[in-house]
Amino acid sequence: MNLNDLIKQFGTSQNYQKNTNVFLQGDEDQYLYVIQEGVLKAYYNDVEGKEYIKSFLFPGDNIASTQALNRGRCSFSLLCLKDTRLIKLPYQKVRETAANDLELANAIIELLMSFAMKKEQREFELLCLSAEQRYQNLLKGFPNISQQITQNNIARYLGITPVALSRIKHK
Repeated sequence: MNLNDLIKQFGTSQNYQKNTNVFLQGDEDQYLYVIQEGVLKAYYNDVEGKEYIKSFLFPGDNIASTQALNRGRCSFSLLCLKDTRLIKLPYQKVRETAANDLELANAIIELLMSFAMKKEQREFELLCLSAEQRYQNLLKGFPNISQQITQNNIARYLGITPVALSRIKHK
């Protein structure tokens, strides 16, 4: 069995309207999500309510709160920036099926590796690159991002103010 077979067998399609949360920081949510349509923002809120954007997600991307998958709580929130359609996969079914299927287990390992690699790249950019370099990298990966994401959200993702982003764009 491969991941597509698993989606067909256990996945459920769910639609979300713009500005709807799929889950909130602190929720229990033991699902893997595959984005079919729409744009989402994964973000953290600190104790004072300040927002930090973890990532943007587009069709074809996958996401889950790995802490919540391990019977914990979501460490971040997931918000639909546009009307969105997701495939929702119960993680327990994925684990049970993968325990007896080497092909599926390998596919899940690859999926989890992609989560880890994306996280490592994000950490590197935040810790080692300037805001201008982070912006250039964002544009390389998503050339039309400003047509889908607000400037305020792009600035928050980069860890800068909207004014600083405007200055970078005018250089």
